[in-house]
Amino acid sequence: MTTKNLTGSVAPLDQSIWEKVNLNLLAKTLAELMHEEVARPQVTSTEEDGLMHFRLHTDHENIYYTFSAYARLLDYWHILKPSIQKFENGQEKSAADVPAFFVEQQQSFGLNSFTLARYIEEVLHTLYADAFIISKGRIAVGQLADADYQTIEHQMEGHPWMIVNKGRLDFNHTDYLNYAPEANQHVQLLWIAVHKSRATFNAVKEINEEAFFEAELGKEKLVQFRAILSAKNRDASAYLFMPVHEWQWNNKLLIIFAADIANQLLIPLETGDDLYSPQQSIRTFFNLSNPGKHYVKTAISILNTGTVRGLPPKQLAIAPRLTSWLKDMLLNDICLQEMGLILLGEVATIGYLHPSYNEIIDPPFQYNEFLGVLWRESPGQFIKPEEQLMTMASLLYIDDQGQSFVAELIKKSGLSTEEWLMSYLNAYLKPLLQIYYQHSVCVNPHGENVILVFKDYVPVRMILKDFAGDILLNEEAQAKLPKDFSEHMILSSNPENVPLVILIGVFEAYFRYLSDILQTAAGYPEKSFWKCVYNVIETYQQEHPDLEAKFERYNLFVPTFKRLNLNSQRLFNGYKETTGFARSHKSGALNNPLLLFKTVEVLKEN
Repeated sequence: MTTKNLTGSVAPLDQSIWEKVNLNLLAKTLAELMHEEVARPQVTSTEEDGLMHFRLHTDHENIYYTFSAYARLLDYWHILKPSIQKFENGQEKSAADVPAFFVEQQQSFGLNSFTLARYIEEVLHTLYADAFIISKGRIAVGQLADADYQTIEHQMEGHPWMIVNKGRLDFNHTDYLNYAPEANQHVQLLWIAVHKSRATFNAVKEINEEAFFEAELGKEKLVQFRAILSAKNRDASAYLFMPVHEWQWNNKLLIIFAADIANQLLIPLETGDDLYSPQQSIRTFFNLSNPGKHYVKTAISILNTGTVRGLPPKQLAIAPRLTSWLKDMLLNDICLQEMGLILLGEVATIGYLHPSYNEIIDPPFQYNEFLGVLWRESPGQFIKPEEQLMTMASLLYIDDQGQSFVAELIKKSGLSTEEWLMSYLNAYLKPLLQIYYQHSVCVNPHGENVILVFKDYVPVRMILKDFAGDILLNEEAQAKLPKDFSEHMILSSNPENVPLVILIGVFEAYFRYLSDILQTAAGYPEKSFWKCVYNVIETYQQEHPDLEAKFERYNLFVPTFKRLNLNSQRLFNGYKETTGFARSHKSGALNNPLLLFKTVEVLKEN
């Protein structure tokens, strides 16, 4: 490493930046752990405007934290960052040290030492990424509102719910600079040839295999790849061509698949010609050279936001068939067509099974997810010239001046906050209600999985992506599907029959953040936000009296529903290996914000 590289690697670690990102993450930590009932601070006083002052004790009698926060619905807290203080032996100390906070709370929170050590490693990775983002400069909201889709994508900062939302364990600093989306580097994918005795190509029926690879690679590159195989006395027709992530090749495939490489069942070729841009999920790439071409989703076996990011064979096997089923559903649903919903089809996949790990009974899941690829449709082909694409995650963006992106969009639109919000809810929430109640399908519609289509800064419809890995099936959906189809998918664990995809997947996972930002940054009252949500749901139900039995069975107006404990799932379950994706733990009871208005309506009727 040169002196220049050494200096550059520590550039984000300026003291003021480090303190800022620690304070930001500590505020998030307090809010999320209070929400999940892990942190239980003592209320010391409450002001007339509702501002509450707290003291949080630690494992040490001489150390405690104080802070102030406004209570929000869904047991959420708007923490005032400047109010966070740490006291040790009666003296104020810097609170800007998140690892120290967790160490000081180990006994109070009940954290295993092995788990705590690994968790702090994820905290430090996240803090470095946050420092990098600040040091390189974040785009002001006024400029971001007119930016292109990929520029907005690369300004995002990770899941709002997850404290360690950029853990990326096993990435070193060079990997971070090369592959992290916020580093904004363009990459070329490596291509390998995989023998059909090990690998399977799956695609929707409209795709011809030969034409598909010619379109993705180009005729000239395809000829080059076949020539490489011929030079090795290999029959090109016995192989599939497959892109892989450079990190995965260097860190996993070259060694773990050494036997198959030696036996020419897996043959390295060359890089492709196209330049790609890593998306928020890191392992998915957008084609910059030819934006109309497919996204490419690759396996990359790093631990990030709760799981190792490989590609499950079952997901790869079912994705094209699931795409066809969902597309047929969409095309035959007049309501969804009128709403302009777009599903980005996962149209082709290749899965490659390791000869040893595939024979183990119930191995840790990541050992069968090292090698695979999924091609997904690109959104650009579905939008009109006057429309603009933005990841829905962007609505939670706050720039370095403390200005809100969603507030800026509302200002530029010329609409009132309520008019803009109703357009957004009709574009986003209403299609989800139709998918759930009409078709019994539970997607995972968090901010990174949804692309919003804007016209004149107003959201008018949505694009749904990444559904094969996250889709859940309730009893009605299971009954509709062929048995062999549903066996490959995740069955919804929902004994209470409440619509968790909406109550947790939308309300808790996204609306609790958006409503707080609108109140704080746009002065739009939180209860007014939820009144709009209520109105959209009521209107939808009135428009679909034929679904009344489902509305009653899967009741959106239950008084309470369980909270999802994403952070404490890691803190208390640790880093133990499992045979499948670990189900998140639900507990407690969140008061349903819709009941603020449903109760009033019932009283009026009576």
